[in-house]
Amino acid sequence: MTSTDAPRVDRLMAMMGARPGPVEPGRTEHTQEVGPRFHDHRGRTILGSIGILVDAVPGGAVGRSVPAGTQTVLSQVTAALAAPLPDRGDIVARGNAVHLDLDTGIGLAAGDLTGPDGQSYAVLTARAVVVTRGATHADTVFGGPALPVPDTEPGTDPAEFADRSGLDVVTAIASGAVARGPLAGLFGVDLAEVGPGRVVGTFTPRTWMANYLGTVQGGNLIAVSDLMTGLAAQTLTAPGQHYRALDLRIDFVRSPALDGGPVRVRAEVVRAGRRLALIDTETVDSSGIVLARAQSSVHLL
Repeated sequence: MTSTDAPRVDRLMAMMGARPGPVEPGRTEHTQEVGPRFHDHRGRTILGSIGILVDAVPGGAVGRSVPAGTQTVLSQVTAALAAPLPDRGDIVARGNAVHLDLDTGIGLAAGDLTGPDGQSYAVLTARAVVVTRGATHADTVFGGPALPVPDTEPGTDPAEFADRSGLDVVTAIASGAVARGPLAGLFGVDLAEVGPGRVVGTFTPRTWMANYLGTVQGGNLIAVSDLMTGLAAQTLTAPGQHYRALDLRIDFVRSPALDGGPVRVRAEVVRAGRRLALIDTETVDSSGIVLARAQSSVHLL
């Protein structure tokens, strides 16, 4: 994407229900409607529900501030949440390129997530790097046929969790006794290991997850990392206790290949106090190469 591009439809964003707003060099805006299709197993909207939006908006802002023919990708995204995201309704995401040094190949973007009425949900920062890879999938991602919307998996009535510990709930999800929820179903996340303060899962990249470089768009990794972070936090909770992520910082080390096979995601509690837990989440490919690392603070309510 460059500053000279005319606005084009990003098929992945369109599939997620995001609608483009005003676009100009160095600035992007999209609005995404959230609802049951993007809920976790608790029936709630989490940062992972809009992970693709969180990546694309600041990334697009930097991408539209570079010369034609220059490609950029995000190397890091941080989201600090001000308030819980709404379970239904519109979320407006805005991104602005605030710094770009073509000599070093590093750019910085800032952004925010708000409601239509201006209510603040989160503040975003992102770092981008210039890459030499060609935009091999640009015509497909921005001009191909519309992506089919995946079927939504059913959730579970949250009332069923009221008398169960979080570890019991997450263990039941791993065994299939409790539905993994629509968001995990969308990304095909399966739990392989569950223990106190630790969960391990896998998902397999699919063609619809592609970015314009022909690899997996980073927002997919935000979505799965945040989802797994929440499940690790839930293993710490007592019956009737809740949790919510306060922030997420993710470093993209290497873009997963679309045909690289299953990807492994491990989320582990580093420290847990009475109110806050710190959780590290690591994503690796089938050969053990690190693809992304995330750190989150979670509020135990």
